[in-house]
Amino acid sequence: MTENNVKVRALSPDDLEAVVALDQQFSGAPRQDFFSKRLKAQQQNPNTFISLSAEFEGNIAGFVSCQMLEGEFGGTAPIAVLDAIGVDREYQRRGVGNTLFTRLIDEVRQLGGSELQSVVKWDQPDLLRFFSDAGFELANRNVLELATDAMTESEAEEIDLSRDRIPMRSLTEQDLNSIIRIDRHITDSDRTAYYQRTVSQALNESGIRVSLVAEKDDPVKDKLADIRGFIMARVDNGGFGLTCSEAVIDTIGVDPSARDNNIGQALVSQLVTNLKALHVESIRTEVPWDNFNLNGFLQQCGFRPAQRLALTCPIH
Repeated sequence: MTENNVKVRALSPDDLEAVVALDQQFSGAPRQDFFSKRLKAQQQNPNTFISLSAEFEGNIAGFVSCQMLEGEFGGTAPIAVLDAIGVDREYQRRGVGNTLFTRLIDEVRQLGGSELQSVVKWDQPDLLRFFSDAGFELANRNVLELATDAMTESEAEEIDLSRDRIPMRSLTEQDLNSIIRIDRHITDSDRTAYYQRTVSQALNESGIRVSLVAEKDDPVKDKLADIRGFIMARVDNGGFGLTCSEAVIDTIGVDPSARDNNIGQALVSQLVTNLKALHVESIRTEVPWDNFNLNGFLQQCGFRPAQRLALTCPIH
């Protein structure tokens, strides 16, 4: 078997059973729901998701899947997040992974991606070796996580007091301009397109996003926007080899004039409560290692370092 014998093509819904079976070799449990939703999403949004298979003699020898993001975690350039990859044990060390990866890079480049990112558990040496050989290196991001039932009773009581004082509700379309103004004030950049997309997802795509806003209670003091803060998370059922339900906080902002009112902590607390009711088991986020204020804030909210490594591969 040589790389020339491997045919790379886009995954289709007809490949679902084969991909689930191949993935189960490594995950230990079938992730039918994750791959079914991913293939459906790829058909609906071909410029957002890339899923490829490596075929040899009519059999699927491997697959890879990623999604294009722009604006999550404060980013300003399009990136691709590789969150599913697998090569059948029978075909490993025969160039299947390299062939898939080369084609994936080409596809990401065509969509304007400047970087390929992934997250890997530290105790997966074979996968880490593959990423290293493919040109990945450690990213300058901390991967933090919080189990939805991990908050201590005292921490929960303290944050609940803040939450009880701060009126909160679900995101509405009318909040978009206020969110953009707060974010522009914090980041000094215009990310209107990103927020138009994420707000649309939150309102129109059930099960994709959970988003909250903190309402203002002083119309004189709160001049910047009609709300005082916001938080957004996307539900990720099965990415990065997980067999449990995980949510990813990728956007949070608080009106600078209201930062001393524990609004951020109250938003996180309410989000945890809502996600737990949806049977989401854990929450993950990624933070630049040198953003000490944000790292410290998340630590106060109960987040701790995950047993996972953030990786990056520049695309030239």
